[in-house]
Amino acid sequence: MSYATSPRILFLDAHDSFTNNIVSLLETRLSGVEVTVIKIDQQILDFPSFLRNFDAVVAGPGPGHPGKAADIGLIAQLWRLNDQHLLPVLGICLGFQSLVLAFGGSVVPLPNPRHGIVRKVTSNNTSIFESITDISPVQYHSLHALLHQNAFRPEKPLKSDHDLEALAWDVEADNQDLNQTIAHNANPGAILMAVKHRTKPFYGLQFHPESICSDQASQQLVDHWWTEAQRWNRQRKAQTHLHAVEKAVCEGSQKMSDSSMLLNDIRELSLPDMHDPIAGCDIIITPPLADSYPCRVISRTLPLGGLTVPRIWDILQLDDGDAVVLDAEPHQRPDTGTHSAIGILGPSTIKLEYFVGSGKVNFRQDAHQCSIDLSSFDNTIFGYLKAFMSARKAIGGDPNIPFWGGLVGYINYEACLETIDMTTPSHPDKPDISFVFVERSVVVDHQRQQLHVQSIKSEDIDWIEMISLRIATRTTPVCRPRSVPIDQSVLKSIITYPDSTSYMRKIRKCQDYIHSGDSYELCLTNQASINAGHLSNPWPLYLHLRSLNAAPFSTYMRLGGMTLLSSSPERFMRWTRPGISDASTAETSTVQFRPIKGTVKRYPNGPDGPAITLREATTLLSSPKERAENLMIVDLIRHDLHGVVGSGNVRVPKLMVVEEYATLFQLVTVVEGTLINHSPTTNSNVPSLTTSPNSSPGTSRPVTPSSSSSSSSSSSSSSSPASSIASRNRTHRRRAATTRKPTPPPPPPPTNNKKTGIDVLAASLPPGSMTGAPKRRSCALLHQIEEQKPRGIYSGVVGYMDVGGGGDFSVVIRSAFRWDGDSVYHDDDAEGREKEKRDVWTVGAGGAITALSTENGEWEEMGAKLGSTVRMFE
Repeated sequence: MSYATSPRILFLDAHDSFTNNIVSLLETRLSGVEVTVIKIDQQILDFPSFLRNFDAVVAGPGPGHPGKAADIGLIAQLWRLNDQHLLPVLGICLGFQSLVLAFGGSVVPLPNPRHGIVRKVTSNNTSIFESITDISPVQYHSLHALLHQNAFRPEKPLKSDHDLEALAWDVEADNQDLNQTIAHNANPGAILMAVKHRTKPFYGLQFHPESICSDQASQQLVDHWWTEAQRWNRQRKAQTHLHAVEKAVCEGSQKMSDSSMLLNDIRELSLPDMHDPIAGCDIIITPPLADSYPCRVISRTLPLGGLTVPRIWDILQLDDGDAVVLDAEPHQRPDTGTHSAIGILGPSTIKLEYFVGSGKVNFRQDAHQCSIDLSSFDNTIFGYLKAFMSARKAIGGDPNIPFWGGLVGYINYEACLETIDMTTPSHPDKPDISFVFVERSVVVDHQRQQLHVQSIKSEDIDWIEMISLRIATRTTPVCRPRSVPIDQSVLKSIITYPDSTSYMRKIRKCQDYIHSGDSYELCLTNQASINAGHLSNPWPLYLHLRSLNAAPFSTYMRLGGMTLLSSSPERFMRWTRPGISDASTAETSTVQFRPIKGTVKRYPNGPDGPAITLREATTLLSSPKERAENLMIVDLIRHDLHGVVGSGNVRVPKLMVVEEYATLFQLVTVVEGTLINHSPTTNSNVPSLTTSPNSSPGTSRPVTPSSSSSSSSSSSSSSSPASSIASRNRTHRRRAATTRKPTPPPPPPPTNNKKTGIDVLAASLPPGSMTGAPKRRSCALLHQIEEQKPRGIYSGVVGYMDVGGGGDFSVVIRSAFRWDGDSVYHDDDAEGREKEKRDVWTVGAGGAITALSTENGEWEEMGAKLGSTVRMFE
């Protein structure tokens, strides 16, 4: 039992993806409680003694079977504690099943697993269910527990000599309205949902009170359990004190004194002495990062005047070299498609590349390059990216513009897997992560119908004026036709689709794992390969895709040898720039996720048939299967977000709303969290003025009078704009010619442990909508089911990290990508023609496999998603 000032609960995490939601429920509902989380496979030398530091234990949910030692780990030791070390325990889901199994019950497969399903549960109105007769919690389980052969008949009394007492059941007769939409229900008439031990303070719940769709009554059970736990602890403390007094009377005052000393020793026992992996971990203090002046955003605002993103592309002549376009224009929505950003790249643009497992990041600028060891950055690429962006802050930009400049690029699926300790082989010529540091950009504000020409380069007003003039006059240095959709006849595409037999076999394999309790949901994917005519400039093909699939997160990206054409409808996550409100000294940032799960075709009878209405789509997407798919990912994302922003700082403002897209209707949820940093050491909106501006290339620059004075839009000069720009350009060229470009060193380590959106990004990958839950176990199973084939950029994320402190990433779906090195050559000797270069494009698609999935339904859904993108090659 703990003697700390605040009550302490130990949470045993069975590698589940809902753990942090339960921790938040405990910490927000139970006043003053502190929760410590350890993994079930954590090495604890003396577990019973370790438990003295806590008032109670929660044995959490997780994948697997309670009869497998590897799946329950330390949980098994809870049920074997002797009276001396006994303390209250609450088992949830797997923890509940382990409790039943440990005291003579059995655990068997459920004929129809229930994952993400809301069901009515009826109690006997006793113990922790006192005054709570009926609840409607969410269930996530493939297995169910039995106390004896008549466990399906709650009205029949249990044997009095059984160690466990049943408290609640899921009775089929009480849920008939739910099962009308679930065919072939083979589950028993009543399923055990809660138990308590008759003499020990052990309780168990099969369902998940922490789910976003569980009702308030379900959550109140946690309060009732804690009340019972505290009552038991008070009684135990009184009994311990009485025993100590009696022992002292019998053995003398000296022994009583020894007993008191022992009690004091226990009070002062520190967690590191008890091998606590959290409190006892080593803290590595890195050298502080010297403050540097933030650079200032220089910008010019112009009326959009009917210009489009493709027309701006034409004016800027961006066909050659690397390119990044984040394009919201095709599907403008007030909550997503508000801004488009075009990065203007050049030889001096910083490029960062990372290969999974390499332990280093490749830094390139101009002809200079170096490899930076990640050991100084927590041995993670995200530690480096956080330090990189921390050293590159900007001020003075329009607060309504989400992107002033910063890193733009992609993180592929295999790099995402590395964040959950799954390492897969990396291709030597295909970076798993690639970013460019954009210093010049053009951003379109679609809502305000404005265009912003921006730069974070010092003394870059000449470029701002030159580009602004070019855009304002709709002129290009060389006459050229506007971009037009590509002529499909030049592609001569050969499309290789996934095999239906193989895909359905994989669906069955997924459901086998779900039935065995190893996963709640598996997001299975497959890929189509397109052998197409070579395009040295794929921009027209992107325009064709955006005309077919209007989406708020469309992307055109060329980085190195990779080209990505994306029409993604799904935001992965966005975080706002940190700010300090008038009512608080804490620095806060809002993080938002928009998972999409649940899909129906807009044209179920083909493109020439009638489209279904929004109302019809809403009815179809209200089925238990579709809602369960979405709910499981929502609860997973809440877990990821809670792990960084903390308990009580996550909310769901929109739950399962139907949105309409070009070819599909989708079920969308919005999950938000507040990232709070108390007593920040610096204000990111205020420049620091204490250090020399000498810093590594690309770091923040001092604010100079010339750059500061040009930060806002200025009126036209009385002299000719063309002559003024030409004069400034000559001065700029002379200045550049005398400037020596140093070799780029790595940025310094981070200064403090302040959490940023990059921390949330790292903690939330891979996207839950592309994995299933629990995330790590599901990803391992999918890697096996998908025959260890890399997904590549598909299923990864693409987006930006802004120099103002914000960021936005979308999930790479409804997309096609190619690598230059994968090109093939075809020849025809009979006709004597030269070899023809052909591009190889990859398009991925998939769906969430649940216990309610059908093989034909999942095959059709995958095909619909695949077809929405592949059709640009047909």
